[in-house]
Amino acid sequence: MRLVVTGATGFIGARLIDRALSRGYEVTALARDPERAAARIGARLGVEKWSIGDPLPPLAQSDAVLHLAAYIPADLSDARQAARCFEINTNGAIQIAMEAASQGVKRFVLFGSAQVYAPGTEPASEASPAYPVHRASYYLASKLAAEICVLAFGKSSAMPVTVLRLASVYGPGMHDTGMVPTFVRTLGSGRSLVIQDGGRYSVDLVYVDDVVTLALQAVETAEGGVFNAGSGRACTSLEAAQIVADAVGAERHLIAVEGDSTDAAPRGFRVLNVSKAANELSYAPLSFREGIEAWKSMTGLTDFQDGSVNA
Repeated sequence: MRLVVTGATGFIGARLIDRALSRGYEVTALARDPERAAARIGARLGVEKWSIGDPLPPLAQSDAVLHLAAYIPADLSDARQAARCFEINTNGAIQIAMEAASQGVKRFVLFGSAQVYAPGTEPASEASPAYPVHRASYYLASKLAAEICVLAFGKSSAMPVTVLRLASVYGPGMHDTGMVPTFVRTLGSGRSLVIQDGGRYSVDLVYVDDVVTLALQAVETAEGGVFNAGSGRACTSLEAAQIVADAVGAERHLIAVEGDSTDAAPRGFRVLNVSKAANELSYAPLSFREGIEAWKSMTGLTDFQDGSVNA
């Protein structure tokens, strides 16, 4: 099978390429900085210099395009970034899908965000309302619009399109900012950790290899439609810190909690209902504790990289 991966030097893209190569696939990696992918070059991997907006190179009858490249503004609340978000994330995605179809590519996988769902107390299914006005609205709206446009094009062109709505992804090679890396670095060095909001910030944390496995399963089965890619479990910031402490051998008393008012509404993002992916794509994600242990056994929980928002 021949795959094309955009955003090839990003956290998920690099992991996806490694897994695809290990399965014997041929991969064309599209990246703004080909030298960052040079370490992976081999007989079954080709690297092309490419940015969103550039014409796709000849894809030699590839079986699928997996589109991860995106623009994430440094200031997610800046309305002046809306036009660029839509130019790259929406218009760019539909352009890539159209060019891929014109070259005979058989299927298309678009990586979206599960943060598009409207707030709610129940796990979000793929049919739950998507209305991203509470955070990162310009970026998330551009990602949601990309889903709509690419799915519509796929239907009209008879090219199966799969959209994966990702929860909060963590694991080897992740960017060195965010909640999980902060917890690992702080507790791993034996320093105390202060958690805000009473430790009640809640999020669905999904291990990167589960996301990659789901994407490749979608390619192999040519299954179209929207699928949630999460763990299917809510994890609070306090629970996550305690799990990381156990994994790195830190004492839990290093974790302090501030702002524990029971009157405050919980913050964070909705947990995902992943039953559709489980039923149709045999998806079986790890819990956060299982994912942290898997990461620990692989790299010792130290494999971070400097992030690029438009890989």
